[in-house]
Amino acid sequence: MEKLILTLWKPSQYSASDWRQALLGLRDDLAGVGASTIRVMVVDENVAAASAQRITNSAVPLDGLLSLWLDSASQLPSVKDLLSPLTSRLEAYLVLESEPYPEQRQARAAQYRVPLGERTPGMNQVALLHKPHRMSYEQWYETWRNSHGPKAYPLQSIFGYRQNTVIRALTFGAPVLHAIVEESFPPEAIGNPQGFFAALGDPEKCAQRQQAMYESTSTFIDFEKIDCILTSEYQLNA
Repeated sequence: MEKLILTLWKPSQYSASDWRQALLGLRDDLAGVGASTIRVMVVDENVAAASAQRITNSAVPLDGLLSLWLDSASQLPSVKDLLSPLTSRLEAYLVLESEPYPEQRQARAAQYRVPLGERTPGMNQVALLHKPHRMSYEQWYETWRNSHGPKAYPLQSIFGYRQNTVIRALTFGAPVLHAIVEESFPPEAIGNPQGFFAALGDPEKCAQRQQAMYESTSTFIDFEKIDCILTSEYQLNA
């Protein structure tokens, strides 16, 4: 099995809500070409209050993502055939997924589980990462995965954390990415730093955690290239 993440751009004729429904409507067709653990992530009205939390450096930031597993990445053409009529642009990446710290994840996620096809509570923060030029790949990877990674749960309110190392681009001309991170945040994190940093009602704790997170991320993130997008997430099948 191989995991693919596709970055998607919305055609101008679609509203965000209509585009979301069109993408969700692909569930059976995607499953029919072999896709499993399908997740659709879209920038829509449900995360509009989090717009100030976005970080974008791309000239035209993405509007959504599709995450799925296939027996082989060679099945991508069938997926593209389904998506192309609904997108103005798409890029595909083969990734290696890691879901670290299962104890923290499972304990927090229990209260946010919903049936397949329903919107995951809160928001999904997606970060597109580039290795800074100042670091070797080995230094960057070690810092991201083993130095910064353990701080994700203690400093934030996340209940889901998927670290996707990009193996290679699968579409010609796709921008270089080194990692794609998916983090699930609860509803109180939308537009609310105290909710984001698990410090509701405690501005001092919020400020401390925000500073600690910045100090950690600045060791391996190129803030002149990163795109950090807030989305609604739907898991369509298992």
